[in-house]
Formats: sequence, C-alpha cells, structure tokens
Amino acid sequence: MKKESADSKSIVYYIDIKQDSNKSLIERLAIMIERSRLLTTIESKDRVAIKMHFGERGGHAYIRTPFIGKIVQKVKEYSGIPFLTDTNTLYSHKRHNAIDHLETAAINGFTSETVGAPIIIADGLTGRDQEVIEIKGNHFKEIFIGSAIFYADFIIVATHFTGHPLGGFGGAIKNLAMGSASIKGKFLQHSELIPRVEEALCKLCGVCIENCGFDAIKKGKNSIYFIEENCKGCGECISTCKYGAISPKYPRESKKLQEKMVEYLMGIRNQKNGKIIYINFLIDITPGCDCCSFSNSPIVSDLGILLSDDPIAIDKASVDLINSAPFNPLWSLTNKFSSEDKFKVIYKDIDWNWQLDYGQQMGIGNKEYEIVRI
Repeated sequence: MKKESADSKSIVYYIDIKQDSNKSLIERLAIMIERSRLLTTIESKDRVAIKMHFGERGGHAYIRTPFIGKIVQKVKEYSGIPFLTDTNTLYSHKRHNAIDHLETAAINGFTSETVGAPIIIADGLTGRDQEVIEIKGNHFKEIFIGSAIFYADFIIVATHFTGHPLGGFGGAIKNLAMGSASIKGKFLQHSELIPRVEEALCKLCGVCIENCGFDAIKKGKNSIYFIEENCKGCGECISTCKYGAISPKYPRESKKLQEKMVEYLMGIRNQKNGKIIYINFLIDITPGCDCCSFSNSPIVSDLGILLSDDPIAIDKASVDLINSAPFNPLWSLTNKFSSEDKFKVIYKDIDWNWQLDYGQQMGIGNKEYEIVRI
C-alpha cells in the first residue's frame, strides 16, 4: 500500500468532477490510473477481475459503461486479461442466478461489446460455485468466495459509492467483501440481522413484500410484520422501503455486519497478496445502494472519482468529500436536517465509521490519507 514515509498516510488519487481542461472525465480517469502506477503489478496474462455492480432492473445510477470500458482498455495495455464480474444475490430478485444476472447486466448496458471484456458471474449458475479461504478473524475462520474471483490474479474494485441501510454507506469495503461472497457467504454475513418496523411510517404499500424472496413479511392491520423464522437478514426490505419504516432491529447487529465484511475483505486481500486496487465513483450518490429496483435523488452533487490501493483510506476520503459537500436541494430530507454527516442523517442508528476503525485494527488499511489531485 502506498504511504508517505514521513507521516504514514495512505495515498488517495482524486479527479474532481469540475473541468479545468477540455479532457473528459473518462480521459482523466485513464490519466489518473496511469499516473498512480497501481496497475504496474499486473503481470502478462494475469486474469484481472473488475469487480462491480451491474445495477438492478429499474435503477439507473450504477457506473456508466464508458468508465468501465476505459478501465478494461488500461488493463489490456498492461497485458492483463480483463473480465467483469459480480456474484449472485442472497435475496430473490433479478440477479439471484446467473441467467437473470447476465440478462440484467445486458439490459443495463453491460455486454462484451459495450465494455470490451466478457462478463462472468463469479459464483456460477445458482451461487454455489465457491472456494474457501481460511482466515483468522473474530467472526470467521473461513470465508466463501465466488470461484471466478478466487482464481483471478488481480482485482480492480470499481464501486459506485452510495448510502446503505446496514453499513451507513456502501463503498469499496462492501463491494469487495459482500460482493465477492457466494450466496452462502452472503448469508453468513447477514444472518443475525432481523429488521424492525416503525408502524407510524409504514404505508402498507406492499413493496417490501414483493421484494422479499423468503416469504418473511406479511401485512398486518396497521403495518407489515416479520415472520422471524423465515427472515434471512438480507436487508432487501430495508433498501426498498422508500418511507424509512424498516431498519435493522439492533444497531449492534449492524456493527457486527460491518466487522464481518471487513473480515471477508481481509481474507480476499491476503489471498491476492495485495494485488487489488480500488476505484470509487462519487457520481449519482444515492441514499440507497444499487440493489434497489429504483434510484432515488442523489444526496449531493457529483464529486468525481477516487483511486487507491487502500480500501479504508478510499472509503474514508469518499465519506469526507460527501460530508463536506452541500445537500442536494432536491433531496427529501434537506429541509429537515442540517447535519454535516449525511449518512448519519439518513441512517441515524448506524455507526458507519466502525467498519473503518475495525478495518484499521485488522490491518487492511489506514484512515489517515493524503489526497493527490490529478
């Protein structure tokens, strides 16, 4: 991991959305990748997994294909063999198996023709193509990773940075940790999270019921309720409720989920011997993640793109940039809150900072960083 020798800060490269030249943001992304020299560890014929999220059907705020195409191009320039990848979802929607997942990717514009590389669903047809990595974590001694990610030689984690109902934000940590896990691995990370319902906010619209793949939600007289023995803790209902009526039952469980994600990232990082880089896209920064079947108004205006080999530093820098920006005046909570911590406003019971603290404790990165503007 690149650090300044004097103060041990991790380096985070940044291209601001504001234009100071006639070069496009896509061209500037290529310049940032080149100047960082973070792809120089790609060896000839290395299989390079570009780990991303293809978006859910109905959403529109995922990373645009020209950005991914430019990353593919740069990998090829370094003699790597790129492919785009993600794993199937725990919840039962349109990315729960490889057939639906590939169709969704194509509907959202991701094909080998549009990006210049094949698309491989890492954990196979039904989410069972997995490999085991042994780790020394506080929650896990082994983790379950999609086979295609396990056998890749190098990983580029391309993340659309958003809010997230279980972690406060969804950044590089979540993208690699939750996004690389097989369905079994996702279940083990989520399994202790049982949601709660605030009856006064529930409109009985039924959207959460439609999106629950485990028959765990029913309509009551005044609000929905959960069949706890059916609930798998996937959090899909929290993501799809646009009224904020559903949240994790215990804040401690969100903290535990963050720890589990960190341990998954730690295992993948160790298995790859550090051959991982992270690119965070601070564009269309929505309050919910791309797993939603819709895209809400952005929290703030577009800010730019970050690059680092440190997942903790890049996520901390992303949060700091978002919190220093003004609220989007069109966003629904703007007139109700004025806190600088945007994610605490949206998910008041979630301590998003814990994943960064725990990640630093587990040795996967550094909260102290220096921004290098490109």
